Amino acid sequence: MTSDESNRRPHLSAVSLLDSLANSDAGAQRALTAIYGPDAGVISERLTLIRRVLTTHAQRYGDEPVRLFRCPGRINLRGMHVDTHGGYLNLATHQREVVVSMAENSDGRVTFANIAPEFDEASFPVPAAPFSSQASGNWMTYITSPEVEAEVGARRGDWSNYVRGAVIRVAHHLPQVSMQGFHGVVGSDIPSGAALSSSAALCLALVAATLARHEKSVSPEELIALAQDAEWYTGSRCGRGDQAAEVLGARDSVVNLTLAPHAGGINSARYARIPDTARVLVINSFTKRSISGPQLVDYTRNRFAYSIAMEIARQETVRFGIPMERADHLRSLADFSSDSLSDIGGAKFLYALLRRIPEEIELDALRSRYELPNLDATYRQCFGNVSEQDRPHAFDVRGPLLFGIAESERARAFFEHLQEGDVVTCGTLMSVGHDGDRRFTHAGTPYRYDVSDSALAQLEQSRTPIELCPGSYRASTPALDALVDVALDAGALGASLTGAGIAGVVLALCLQEDCDAIASRLRVFLGSQAYATLRGVNNPPTSLELAQGIVLNHATSAVGELDLASV
Repeated sequence: MTSDESNRRPHLSAVSLLDSLANSDAGAQRALTAIYGPDAGVISERLTLIRRVLTTHAQRYGDEPVRLFRCPGRINLRGMHVDTHGGYLNLATHQREVVVSMAENSDGRVTFANIAPEFDEASFPVPAAPFSSQASGNWMTYITSPEVEAEVGARRGDWSNYVRGAVIRVAHHLPQVSMQGFHGVVGSDIPSGAALSSSAALCLALVAATLARHEKSVSPEELIALAQDAEWYTGSRCGRGDQAAEVLGARDSVVNLTLAPHAGGINSARYARIPDTARVLVINSFTKRSISGPQLVDYTRNRFAYSIAMEIARQETVRFGIPMERADHLRSLADFSSDSLSDIGGAKFLYALLRRIPEEIELDALRSRYELPNLDATYRQCFGNVSEQDRPHAFDVRGPLLFGIAESERARAFFEHLQEGDVVTCGTLMSVGHDGDRRFTHAGTPYRYDVSDSALAQLEQSRTPIELCPGSYRASTPALDALVDVALDAGALGASLTGAGIAGVVLALCLQEDCDAIASRLRVFLGSQAYATLRGVNNPPTSLELAQGIVLNHATSAVGELDLASV
């Protein structure tokens, strides 16, 4: 059913929808199965959240016609930290999701309640007509204006910023449309801060609801961009990988793509199924990203170096003697692959190029050695809130760049092996990728991958494929490293952090017959005092938290309307 058809026909009330679910209406069951698959346990979990949203809506606003929108979480099996630099990704949806109810009103306001009691109601006037005069301007200019930054900053940490961001971004996208009032309820069972993209899912579901209220639809690419922009309104500076996973994902599938526009963007998306013989465990580390002081500076130092490393590589390519017209085609990490560079030496050229790039370089040397027009602005963006005496002035460059090049290649190779059903090699690539993020060994001692000239020369001499070189991005933590090691010791084919790192979940690729035993070993470790110490807390998770802390991933349908009467 198209969006226009859904807008034209009458919609059921919240209570009527609850009744159809309670009575196992055949149409509703077919709709649920089409979205979530046939697993009864998954559907039961989804129904629990849907019912809570509908019940809360009826209690808060009365029984009225409503529409439901949903957006799943996401996992990234391979392709960490590369989405903003045009590297390959291997994305899948995750069954836990955001569900939004939406009903029309005529009071000129947007109001949303949340099923979580810790969140206050979000309510504000619809963007008024004068807003349309600003809509022809640049969104970045708008959200970085002093007035908007002050408004958002005054609500820092308030979930209403996401609601506002979604609604205002749609208004900005549709300057000729008179925005109308609407209200609803938001519910989510995606663990917050667990690297499963709960904030992207929230923005996508709210953007979809806002578009539907105004009888508008957009392309998948536009939807990805609108949701990213909505999150940027809140102050985040996320890439598009999370949104791409939740817009392009499909049931039981992994989607492989690069978001580099010149490489086809979302049109490059390819799909493959994880074989029935394998499963993916999603393991909650029960840690959330909360870094400050030296740890924050250390993490940001790597991100800063990574942001400029590709341009450094391109300039060193020219100094290496590669013609400028050839070097100009090196615009993304995907371009720095052995296959793409086969005409100039492939992996041999890459190892030689990396040896030309400094392992570490001072900020002043960066300015003098390379043409980096945005260097100082990027430095201020990364370290502007750090005191002068604590700001770093030396940066690792070679290790993060090697990680990015190798990780993009790992993600490309991962998908090819997945298509062939070779889950053993897929697991190896996951574990090698985590070693690029690793900070501690299995024994708990500090770890850093060797990227010295001699080490790279040895890799070149032994003809080691670039995808088997971890590199050094180092976004893990002792807790995440330990969970990866326990999963591997228990028999997982491969394991790694997912998302930006520092906290969140670990993924483990397992053979189906080993899954229960691996999950059991992990639960014992998660519940141990030793793991609590790694987390920096006194008490292990509760029995309920442990039961919910390790789940099988079920890839569901992508973001969209949950139309329980359409099938």
